[in-house]
Amino acid sequence: MESSIKINVEREGTYSVLKESYHNAPYKLTHYGAPRAQEHLEMIIMSASPGIMDEDHLAIDIRVRKDACLKLFTQSFNKLHPMKKGATQDTIIKLEANSILQYVPHPVTPFKDAIFHASNRIDMHDTATLIWGDIISAGRIYMNEAFQFQKVHSRTTLYRDGKLIYTDNQCLMPHEQPVQKLLFFEDYTHQAAFIYSGPFARQMKEEFDEILAGSYENITFGFTYCADNSILLRALGHDGELLYSFLTMLSQMCWEFTQHQQQLLINESVLLSQEIGDKKNPESKAPAKKKSRKKTAA
Repeated sequence: MESSIKINVEREGTYSVLKESYHNAPYKLTHYGAPRAQEHLEMIIMSASPGIMDEDHLAIDIRVRKDACLKLFTQSFNKLHPMKKGATQDTIIKLEANSILQYVPHPVTPFKDAIFHASNRIDMHDTATLIWGDIISAGRIYMNEAFQFQKVHSRTTLYRDGKLIYTDNQCLMPHEQPVQKLLFFEDYTHQAAFIYSGPFARQMKEEFDEILAGSYENITFGFTYCADNSILLRALGHDGELLYSFLTMLSQMCWEFTQHQQQLLINESVLLSQEIGDKKNPESKAPAKKKSRKKTAA
């Protein structure tokens, strides 16, 4: 089945609004709560299907215009059913100046004999911010289907002002590779990747150094400054829901930090404009002179 989801978000006044959208069966795109409950826009992708079937193809197109902010959610785990030919998902994202996108979908769960190809291309303006997550499961663990899928190939490329700054090309074929061992899942059943890319990444890295200094129960992780203005975190665990909650916590932290930093820049810009205006018109700040009254003789 050929399916498509399109989202176009723009800024109107102080609100980010959905200007254009499109979806077809089995997917549905709807507001996550009240449309104007907050200044940013929150949307959720829902599906009436039990999962992705053989020969399915989903195309996702997301555009976040200048100064707009979007949080995009998913409904549930992305289940990949048994296949003979395979299924594909292509995501194209464009982020304009000062825009923010947060997108941390639920984990991908490949069933036995699943074949899946995912491609993600993100084009960003230099001042835009991306908060992105990705979780892959070994399969239906409690159905004894761990690493029984045929192939899961995921590629993510990130461009800033037309320049490639990050690429992640991961191809998992359990029947041909030791995916359970070192450099793959390392005896864990779930792996996650988290990317924070934007003009405040260096400051965010300093926050991570303090907040993530300790250990988290049942999660092994590490993070680094992977490219210009970009942080990459990778995590391993045995529980998809736990990893999803972990990435959701990180994404909210990054979201609030980004908006705070943007507000600081706006405040600084306003103060600078006032100072420039005062220098151009020094008389506007000079105290008004009191008019003297002449006394007349009685």
